Amino acid sequence: MKTKRTLILPIISAIALTFAIYHVALTHEEPITLEPPVRPARSPYAQTIAGAGIVEPRSENVRVGTLVAGVVTEVAVKVGDRVKQGDVLFRIDDRDKRAEVNVRRAQLALAESQLTRMRALPRPEDVPVSEATVRKAEADLVGRKDMLDRSEVLVARKAATKEEFTQRQQAHAWGIAELARVTAEDKRLKAGAWKEDLQVTEVQVAQARQQLTQAEVELDRLVVRAPIDATILKIDVRPGEFVGTPPNQTLMMLGDIDVLHVRVDIDEHDLPRFRTGLAGIGFLRGDATQPMQLEFVRLEQLAEPKKSLTGAGNERVDTRVLQVIYRLTDTQSPVYVGQQLDVFLDSRPATLN
Repeated sequence: MKTKRTLILPIISAIALTFAIYHVALTHEEPITLEPPVRPARSPYAQTIAGAGIVEPRSENVRVGTLVAGVVTEVAVKVGDRVKQGDVLFRIDDRDKRAEVNVRRAQLALAESQLTRMRALPRPEDVPVSEATVRKAEADLVGRKDMLDRSEVLVARKAATKEEFTQRQQAHAWGIAELARVTAEDKRLKAGAWKEDLQVTEVQVAQARQQLTQAEVELDRLVVRAPIDATILKIDVRPGEFVGTPPNQTLMMLGDIDVLHVRVDIDEHDLPRFRTGLAGIGFLRGDATQPMQLEFVRLEQLAEPKKSLTGAGNERVDTRVLQVIYRLTDTQSPVYVGQQLDVFLDSRPATLN
């Protein structure tokens, strides 16, 4: 009886253990393997240099501002428009500058008229008057000489006083001087404008012309034009808004997107393995299925502090990067300026490439 009791406990324990094993086996579920929402990009090269790239126009981003403060009266383009160099982008209120241009044009016309008048001297109608004045002075002098001669004879006969003779002498001398004066004025009139006066007037015309040019330049500065052939990427100005002239104020952004470039940041720790001309491949963020071929264009010669951080724990704000420019040669998917790419460069030795 005692032996049976000692066997009951092990048997119950064995049954309980068997039940526990069965229950665990019955309720155990295999862990579910979850696929990532977006599969990360992987390098196709055995030896690679990885970097973060950002898409930019071939011309880089051209930020357009204004040198003149004022109220915008017209925005002549919209996002996506293609413009040629010199096309109008937007205009600033120019009424005061137009009025100034008109004033300068009137001043130039006045100066040119004065110069034309001086070059046309003498006036044809003034010449006969001057010549007649000379003839009158000559005739007057002949009369005075005759009176002087008669007075001299009368004094000799004592029919006239010396005082009268002296008066005739003075009148004759005055007649000589008057003839000399009108003759000189006639010569000056027929000689035309004085050379130095012409030079002064010509300088005044040149000054008025330059002032007009300056006013036209100031007027033209109120029209902001495209500096290159490009596509409008962003507009940050509207008609009626007042724009000032603070440094680095971007009112429009444009660029040549016929060919897209990728600006790749190469970490300074990878620079010893980097060589110019390395082949590359890129993947748009969020799409690791469509690789895009990259062709080396150039590199910037200055390593700068890293500005675009990915959030990885091993990144330091004092890390420096070298920016390398690649050209996108195969873009089957739509690519937009400003998109980020995961870039991988083939860093294998040249003999293995």
